[in-house]
Amino acid sequence: MHYGPHTWPVWGNASITAFIESQRDTYKYIHDQALRLANKGYTPLEAAEMIELPDEPGRKWYNRGYHGTLHHDVRAVYTKELGMWDGDPVSLHPPTPAESARRYVDLIGADRILAEGQRAIDDADYRWAAEILHKLVFAQPDNQAARNLQADAYEQMGYQAEGPQWRGIFLTAAKELRKGVAPAVFATASPDTIMAMPIDILFDFAAVHVIGDQAAKADLRVYFTFTDLDETWTTWVRRGVLNARRGASPDTQLTISGPKAALVGVVLQPAGAAQLAQAGKIRLDGDESALATFAGLMDEFDPNFNIVTP
Repeated sequence: MHYGPHTWPVWGNASITAFIESQRDTYKYIHDQALRLANKGYTPLEAAEMIELPDEPGRKWYNRGYHGTLHHDVRAVYTKELGMWDGDPVSLHPPTPAESARRYVDLIGADRILAEGQRAIDDADYRWAAEILHKLVFAQPDNQAARNLQADAYEQMGYQAEGPQWRGIFLTAAKELRKGVAPAVFATASPDTIMAMPIDILFDFAAVHVIGDQAAKADLRVYFTFTDLDETWTTWVRRGVLNARRGASPDTQLTISGPKAALVGVVLQPAGAAQLAQAGKIRLDGDESALATFAGLMDEFDPNFNIVTP
């Protein structure tokens, strides 16, 4: 009997049983201890600093932080069970990172922050160096000395991280600080991924592209016929949201018919629908001006955005 975890397979009934029991108890320990400390008033970060696995599960290779660190997972328990707020009113409605950074720099002074960051790095206090230099980078994003120094801190944090996720995050942050945002080499929303979506998920995916404030006063109904799937769907945009349901509606402004491969393009990029119609890939019946309205409500996503710089 064989069991395949995230890493090497485990063979044999006894070994598999021990493995699953240890994993079960590790997850439960993290969950229960996080909530125990929450009920004693500790915040997510405080609890994450306090909780360590007992020796018996903690020394097993398959319970180490290779696929999620203990520190991260404790805080995740708080988020799952209690929400994103840590209970401290100061974090309930804080200023934006850029605004907070500007005020810190105005108060402390850029030179003093830079000097403190260098001192912290010299003392191997990399977490503090990253935190204090973050203020300077967000207040003065063109301050390359601050960016390079914070990158030094993140590199050391990456080198010392046991978990590859944390290592990748820290090292990627260092690269962004030194070289800017690198163009994405892959996209999670690839054509294959989108084509594999069931129709209801496809419309849910389209709905997150709707620009809410622009769609707030829209009243748009479009009927989609997926000719290769023998499915019909009605979509409507009202009150800033896109909804969809299976079946026809008598008061749609436009009917669009075609195979799924073509209608996916219409759903996500309605501005190109007229061109698809001219090429004979889809059929349009009704008020084609609805397409322009629909296109004006849909946003486009660029995955190449800043993370550790404003």
